[in-house]
Amino acid sequence: MFPPLRPAYAGIVCGMGWMRELGVSTYKRRRFTPRHWCVAFAVLVVLSPVVGSAEEIQGSDPASPGHWQIEQRFGYVTTFESTIPGTAAALASQHAITGETEIGYSPTDWYEIALTSPYAYARMNNTLTTPNATNESLGYALQSGGFTIRQTFIQSDREERTIFFGFVVRSIFSPPGTLTPDLFVANKQGIGGAQAPRFIQDANPRFAGMLTPIVGVHLPDDYEMIFNANFDFAIGSAGSAFEPSIRIVKNVNDKWAIGIEHFANVGPIDHWLPLNQQMQTLYAVADTKFKGLELSFGLGYGLTAAFRGLAVKTSIGKDF
Repeated sequence: MFPPLRPAYAGIVCGMGWMRELGVSTYKRRRFTPRHWCVAFAVLVVLSPVVGSAEEIQGSDPASPGHWQIEQRFGYVTTFESTIPGTAAALASQHAITGETEIGYSPTDWYEIALTSPYAYARMNNTLTTPNATNESLGYALQSGGFTIRQTFIQSDREERTIFFGFVVRSIFSPPGTLTPDLFVANKQGIGGAQAPRFIQDANPRFAGMLTPIVGVHLPDDYEMIFNANFDFAIGSAGSAFEPSIRIVKNVNDKWAIGIEHFANVGPIDHWLPLNQQMQTLYAVADTKFKGLELSFGLGYGLTAAFRGLAVKTSIGKDF
């Protein structure tokens, strides 16, 4: 959802969808009432470890019509000290736990609305303009990312189509003192010295939006490809980013799918950065279903000099 968590989002990590089942496997389904779900969700939000926003590819599995859906994503990201001026990782290396709690509802088979809350355990105030900042001065802390309202529109007969389309609208609110989407702004201060880049990830919007066209293709031999084109922009201030992502998986059977996912942040919407300044992360992924749960696991690595490092993501969710 957010572009790289300053800079922990640099690996774009979908975290472990906390128990869409929320521990329900120890109970018989008929005994797990709505009251149980409310209590479990409250405990999950209070006790879940610090984490930051996570990115997921939209279009593969929205909530069932007339059902609620709870999903929790967790992840771990490492970004090494970058030699590329103007990148968040150039200020200090980062080891971050990231995550996102989401609850959604689908009134129909073509529309879903969801409320998402990202959080992170990462270095504080890791902005490029922080004076005299060092690894020691930028301590780790639990940080909130505000909340996001996501609305997904997608063709209802997508499973029967060779090519299907959808569209996602996100409204992002980041109160003062919280994590903010890392959008690119013009480097007017010349941060980076003689080799200063034209744009840096140092926008600090309170309100932001994201528009995401979806294109999905069902290929022969049970392969599926989904492409998202994420256009991120600040509202009421400067800042934007273009984050394309693609997912190619093979459905091995009715419970397992394996494949790859690629996430990128190529720079402002109207100006792509040189490749070594972009964020490019490739994941090997596996999705499965178990006792009503939908689980996803991914192991990835940053491919460019600006955001090189290990990334792990996992999610778990359930309709109810």
